[in-house]
Amino acid sequence: MRDILDTPAERELPPGEAARMRADLMTSIRRPRLRRRTAVRLGMATVATAAAVVAGVAMVPNDGEVRHLAMGSSELSPTLHQAVERCLKWNTQMERLPLSVDDVAVAAEQDHRGLVLFITDTGYFTCEVTMRPGEEISGGATGERVWPQRAWLPGPVQRLLLMSTEADGGDVGVTGRVSARVHRLVLEHGDGHTTTARLVNGVFGLLTDDANVTRDAELVSFDSAGVEIGRRLLFGSSHEFDHCYVDSAGTVVYGEPGADCRPAEPWGR
Repeated sequence: MRDILDTPAERELPPGEAARMRADLMTSIRRPRLRRRTAVRLGMATVATAAAVVAGVAMVPNDGEVRHLAMGSSELSPTLHQAVERCLKWNTQMERLPLSVDDVAVAAEQDHRGLVLFITDTGYFTCEVTMRPGEEISGGATGERVWPQRAWLPGPVQRLLLMSTEADGGDVGVTGRVSARVHRLVLEHGDGHTTTARLVNGVFGLLTDDANVTRDAELVSFDSAGVEIGRRLLFGSSHEFDHCYVDSAGTVVYGEPGADCRPAEPWGR
C-alpha cells in the first residue's frame, strides 16, 4: 500500500521521463533553499498520473524573507494565500480532487517557499510553491482522490511534509498528523535545543528559527500526563518503518507484513 508521498505507476510517458519527474518532485519536498530548480512546464507535467512538477508565469514583486505557520485557512498570510491559490489552480488542471481553501489543514512558508497540505473527507493534496522575487512561480504537487490510509497512523505521529535549508538539517518546516493520544509534540534538534509543534484538529506544524537542526533530530510525542509515547527520526523516510502496523481488523496498513506488527492508531479531525 502506498504512503502519502509515494508516486503511482507510470502511464504512457516517454522513456526515462517518469523517473526524472518523480525524482524532481521528491527532491523538491526537501530541497535546500539555496539550490535552483529547473521548472517543467505545466502542459508537459500533466501527463503524469499523481505527481507533477509545474511552473507558472506570475512574478513575485516583493523581496525579503517571510516565515509563517498556518493551522488552517483562517490563519493564512497574504503570501500563503497566493500559494494556496496556485495549488488550487494546479489541482484543477491536474484533475486531482474537489478542493477549496477550506480544505487547508496546515501550511508553512519559509524564504519564499510554501508547503500546503489539503485534507478532504476522502483524499489529500500536497503542494510546494516557490515564489522568489523576479522569478517564475514553480513547485511540485501530488495527491490522491482516495486515500486508503486516511483513518490510520503508523503510531502516534506521522510526518507528511518536510522542508529544510540544508540537506539534513538547518532550519526546518514540518507538517503531519497526530493521534488523539498526543497532547504535546516536540522536535529535539539533536544539539540540546527543542522546538514545540502546534497541534490543531489532528494535524501539526512547526517552524524552527535560526536553528541548527541536525540529522539526528527526532519528533517526540507526549500524552496528557506528560509521558513520552513516541519518538521518530525527523529525517528518516516517511514510508519506511521498523515495524508493520495493522488496523483494528488486523489488516496491514503500513510497512511489510511480519510477525512484529504493532497496532496502527486511529486518526480523525
